Formats: sequence, C-alpha cells, structure tokens
Amino acid sequence: MFIRKRILPHLGFFVMLSFSIHSKAQLYVGAEVGGNQNYLIKNVSSLNATEIVPKNGITLAAIVQYKFNDWFSVEATPQFIQKNYQIQRTGYYTGVYQRTDNNYLQLPVSAKFSFGTKKWKGFVDLGVYAAYWVSSHIKGKIPNILDQSAYNQAYNPYVDAPTSPVVMSETIFDDYNPYTFSQKYQFDKIKDRRYELGLSAGLGVSYEATPKITVFAEFKYSDALTDQQKKYQYIQDAQYNETGSFLVGFTRKIHLHCKKKVSKEVESKKVKVKSQKDTGLK
Repeated sequence: MFIRKRILPHLGFFVMLSFSIHSKAQLYVGAEVGGNQNYLIKNVSSLNATEIVPKNGITLAAIVQYKFNDWFSVEATPQFIQKNYQIQRTGYYTGVYQRTDNNYLQLPVSAKFSFGTKKWKGFVDLGVYAAYWVSSHIKGKIPNILDQSAYNQAYNPYVDAPTSPVVMSETIFDDYNPYTFSQKYQFDKIKDRRYELGLSAGLGVSYEATPKITVFAEFKYSDALTDQQKKYQYIQDAQYNETGSFLVGFTRKIHLHCKKKVSKEVESKKVKVKSQKDTGLK
C-alpha cells in the first residue's frame, strides 16, 4: 500500500529528469533466481477456526536492462514465479488444511535508480507488472465422514455404557480417519481471474565484478491490484497476492556495434570524397 500512495507519484518526475540528462546508453542482459514467500490477503474473520499461512516458492527470471546513465536505467524481467499459500483450520479442526501452489508467468517493467561507488552500488527499483496464472496444484487433508476412527469406536454408549470409560475427542481426526488428496486444480471460468496486475518495488546491492559483468542481490516486493477471483456472487471477500522475493543474479554488458560500423562507413566515404576533391583541384 505504501508504494501506491507515497513513492509512485514521484516516479514520473525522476524518469523525465533522467531522460533530459545527456548520457551514453548501454544495453545489459542477464538472469536472476531466488526464493519467495507469498501472502494471500483475504478477510477470514467470518470463517470459524480458519487461518491463512504464507508458503515459499521459487522465482526464475531473465533480465533486459537499458542503462541511460550511471544512476538510472529501465529494465524488464520476464519471469516464472510461484505464489503459494495454505488455508488451515485450528482448534478442534487442527490438521485440516489445503495447500495451493500457483504458477505464474509475470512481466515486471521498472525504473532503477542506483547510487554509490564505481564498483559497489546500492539501488532501488519501482515499477508495474502484468502476470498470467498458468497452472495450479492443490493438496491437503480433510476428515472422511464415512470412515469413523478406531479411537472414536473405543466408546459406544449404546453397548458399553456405563462400565466403559468416556473417551473425549481432542481433534476431528479422533472421530474420523483423514482423507488426503493431491491433484491439479481445474480453473473455473466463472470464478477464477487468471490475469493479475500490480505494483513492484525492490532494494538491493550490486558489485561490478568485471567491466562487462555485474552481480547483485535484491529483495523485491510485489503487490497485486487485481482480485484473484471474479465477482461471481453477491457477498464476496476479495483476495490478493502479496509476494516478497530474495533474488541473486548477474547482468552482462552488450556492445552495440551497429552505430560504430555505420560511423566508420560514413567516415571512409567522407575521406574518399575529400581525396577525390583534392585530386580534382590538383
């Protein structure tokens, strides 16, 4: 929420300022990899004995960066990212859960601001992203109401009372045996919104290992603006993904030879024309 209200309004000003500064632009490509933790933001106060737990995932990305000057660049990082979470029950229902592993293809585009020495630099990046929900897998454990547990059968009030001791159930699995499941999630066109739009912000440090190669480590935060579900019923709580990622990676400078070749050809033509003129004058 902070990056929406405080930081982004100033982003346009710095971008326009950087374009106005004369600079020698450079192209960089690279890759980054890391782990993340995703939070599903949803109000579950109306659900009895229920909580949402964040889960870990992975992030893999390519980097295309256009560096305008020493302190400003624009980059796109097409990536594969997991946004996982778990909904679980508490109290008497402890042990009942469903874990959801979601795979997204995501394209963040951001402005990157750097500061520091020639070798070591800190940086901040701010931007937006678009993502597509590619696939999902669910697994969990629920009570099988058709399969009563042996613990529960230890006391039968119609047969054993009153001589047998009363056995008190601590969880629902004392009364029913668990049923576990693991399966691919089938998307519902009416319910699921498979595209996602949001904001992103990052903070990191980089080191210029060689004149061409830079390595870096970064923490990046993504905040979805779109609900993961469509409005398919009258009373419905929205749910959003918020993802924090720790990433390491590298970038490599790509030399653009086209301009150099063209300039050399132009210079050679100028020399030829000049020599022809000099010869004609003689």
